[in-house]
Amino acid sequence: MKRKVWIRRVSAWGMGITIFLTILFTFVCVKGAQEFRELREATDQYIVCEKAAKQLQDGSDYLTEQVRLYAMTGDTQYREAYFQEADGTKRRETALEKLRQYFDGTDTFETLQTAQNYSSELMEREYYSMKLIALANGEEETQLEEELQETTISDEDLALTAQEQIKTAQNLVCDTEYQRMKTEIQDHVSDCMASLTTKTQNRQGRATSIFSDIYLKLEIGIVIVIALLLLDSIVMRWLVVKPLIRYNESILRGEIFPVVGAEELQNLAITYNQVYEENQETQWLIRHQAEHDAMTDLLNKGSFEKILAIYEKGDAPFAMILVDVDIFKSVNDTYGHATGDAILKKVSSLLKSAFRSVDYVCRIGGDEFAIVLVEMTSDLKYTIQEKITAVNQELSEPTDGLPAVSLSVGVAFSDRENPGESIFKDADKALYQIKEHGKHGCGFYGEKETEE
Repeated sequence: MKRKVWIRRVSAWGMGITIFLTILFTFVCVKGAQEFRELREATDQYIVCEKAAKQLQDGSDYLTEQVRLYAMTGDTQYREAYFQEADGTKRRETALEKLRQYFDGTDTFETLQTAQNYSSELMEREYYSMKLIALANGEEETQLEEELQETTISDEDLALTAQEQIKTAQNLVCDTEYQRMKTEIQDHVSDCMASLTTKTQNRQGRATSIFSDIYLKLEIGIVIVIALLLLDSIVMRWLVVKPLIRYNESILRGEIFPVVGAEELQNLAITYNQVYEENQETQWLIRHQAEHDAMTDLLNKGSFEKILAIYEKGDAPFAMILVDVDIFKSVNDTYGHATGDAILKKVSSLLKSAFRSVDYVCRIGGDEFAIVLVEMTSDLKYTIQEKITAVNQELSEPTDGLPAVSLSVGVAFSDRENPGESIFKDADKALYQIKEHGKHGCGFYGEKETEE
């Protein structure tokens, strides 16, 4: 059994799949946007933290540079620059606060915090060194910076000469221990950067992996969407568009619909076909009633006139026969209308049986009949004579209980000699001659008695 396809089911499935893919794509897009934000955030954090680490390193190096210049030259501008950085600019502390926002409690932050601690320890040595230089240069302690005032010089160093104090101060910021601590700061900053780089690479790697997965899903989704669109187009083409085209062609040809396509269209075609057939039957009945005589079922006068007009305008030969039932009024008055109707039906049946199916037998009045014989020439008039004689023989010797009657018949051919005004009038003239000469016979236009 052929499986039926319902458009509403196809539509429902298509809508369901579309909704599912929409939700899936939305989820994938949201997930992708989220991962992109995280990737961008990781990159931004890396840039910020890289700058912060460099800033801490630069701040520490700047302090070292200024304290060493001060120790070597005794120029107070270097000391002022030192404290401007330490108490004003504070690049190290600012850098540490920036890192705290993103990495507080992590190894990365702890590493940089350790570097800051080392830098703070170095500052104690640097304060000591700068105070020794200031004292050696004869500066009043009360004029020094607060940090230097709070720094205590050992009695041993206070007992040294000015030159020895300067030398001791220079050694404090240039000796191996000082350089070791500077190296520790650099190493911890480097460790911080390495840790930061690793974390960022991990986050970027994870994001890249997710992006690849999302891209793959989008590719698969796009392929599915394209396949669904193609399938939908094929389904619509075969189940809807082509059947509708065939339906339209059937309407133009005046035919019933082929039962094809989706189930809804098949149901439509079946219903249309039923209505079409019913309308065809109704129209046939209407045409039949309009073209035929209700009692005898022969063609009526209107149909006869149309047929005669067509053949009169054409070139095909034909014969025009007019028939009257003799003494019909007398029979009708004597035996009643029912008997008269029965005789008319009997005459109709005999005439229809006597002539060919291609000929047109018509009732054009009460007891008047007309016959158009197609492809009939005057040299075949004997066939008409024989048919009329046979019909009259049967009417004259009834076996059905009806009274005997006879027919008077007038015939005119389209190829007749000396045609009159019309073939109908010429046939009527022939009929008149028969009725004037005793009725019960068949006369032909152009015969001697017709001309008289």
